[in-house]
Amino acid sequence: MTSSFELEFSIMGRRLPAQPPVLPGYTYLRALGVGGFADVYLYEQALPRRQVAVKVLLPGVSDEAMRRMFLVETTLMAQLSSHPAVLTVYEANVASDGRPYLVMEHCPTGYGDRFRAENLSLDEVLATAIATGGVLETAHRSGILHRDIKPANILTTAYGKPVVADFGIASTVAQAEGMQAVGLSIPWSAPEIVSGETTGTIRSEVWAFAATVYALLAGRSPFEIPGKDNSSDAIAKRILSRERVARIERNDIPEELQLALARGLSKNPDARPESVLDLLRTLQLVESGLGLRPSPVDILQSRAIDSESFEREARGDDSALERRNDPTRRARTTRVRKDSRRGETTGSASAFSESDAAQTVLRAAPVPQPRRPTRLLIGLGMLSVVLIGGAAVYLATSRGSDEIPMVTGIESAVTADSISFAWPAETLTDDDEFLVRIDGGSGIRQRAGTLDLARSEYPRRVCITVTVVRNGSNGPVSRAACARGSE
Repeated sequence: MTSSFELEFSIMGRRLPAQPPVLPGYTYLRALGVGGFADVYLYEQALPRRQVAVKVLLPGVSDEAMRRMFLVETTLMAQLSSHPAVLTVYEANVASDGRPYLVMEHCPTGYGDRFRAENLSLDEVLATAIATGGVLETAHRSGILHRDIKPANILTTAYGKPVVADFGIASTVAQAEGMQAVGLSIPWSAPEIVSGETTGTIRSEVWAFAATVYALLAGRSPFEIPGKDNSSDAIAKRILSRERVARIERNDIPEELQLALARGLSKNPDARPESVLDLLRTLQLVESGLGLRPSPVDILQSRAIDSESFEREARGDDSALERRNDPTRRARTTRVRKDSRRGETTGSASAFSESDAAQTVLRAAPVPQPRRPTRLLIGLGMLSVVLIGGAAVYLATSRGSDEIPMVTGIESAVTADSISFAWPAETLTDDDEFLVRIDGGSGIRQRAGTLDLARSEYPRRVCITVTVVRNGSNGPVSRAACARGSE
């Protein structure tokens, strides 16, 4: 049976790349690939002299409104490209023939080619997942959804570093016609995306991220079944059914990682981790359990990306640039949209993506009415969120706490590379878990009575609380235990 990997190349062969544009200062070398909305070419830049990848929108999908949105959203992608695990963007412009193009770092390889062909080592997958997951967490905190997370959009630089590419343009193209479109890569899409219930939330991206990590380890997407019908329709039916994801058949994968991926791929969005960061913390714990140094999570801390002003520019609001430059706005975080049903970020996509074999489809739907933006002052807003969240945690965990023991005796230790916490684990029954919250976060679940953190991520001070979870109920929250790193 033809695999989706083979199918992707057969589909690529159905049409030739469009004629490459003439770009001043660049010499065309060869085509690199074709996609649903754009072709990618290898050019040589004259000054500075280097090879670059140039992604060009196809003829016939460009009009003035679309070009404007394309340039605005690629600017937004460029803001993210300062992240060490985001593909570097050099330039965005419009060619003389009217086609918008994006000049990017040329990455010779990527995981879309490798995950089916190679048995990737566990330590490489963990490091890659944590590096790229930091990109998604940063984007989500800035009100941006990637919308097309999959192995093919994790590239590898010439230095062997993983980077995230393609903050999909599929929505941009349709918005030019007054519609919203979603580039749907079936194997990596959550049930609520496949069913059309939503065009994207943070928890649907948690699903896609977990599916990507699963694929890197398993060599196939989560709901592919070797030797069975793995067409897009068949996979979609499995995703929408009550069928649970199969365990990864590898002896080197710890049970904690199997459970974490299963939670990330839960059919119920509320049962998934609340953020990508929650899943990344579990991956760091797995690294520690394997005797590896936990990989750092790089998250933008110093400023927020003003995605709202970029969106106003995309809609043709001429005063957007003036408002974006208003110094009174610079102290505010970006607007985030909230899913009315689950309260999750649903921000806009930011660049364009190629189709992923036959299993990528384009779904169009009317653009929802814009919601009233919400802004929080940096510092004061974060404090209020912590206080309110803390109260909610207390109320949620107080119920049924009489029968569930409180964790006591949490000890900490600091080394040159790590900050470690340990507490007695004898109180756990067979089905219990610990819920560990780091600096008031939403928490990670584990069976072990230890926690190791990279000291580089917490240079000053870090505090944790631990709760026993029994039969779906949380026990009383422990007293906070804190450790201080280097000043």
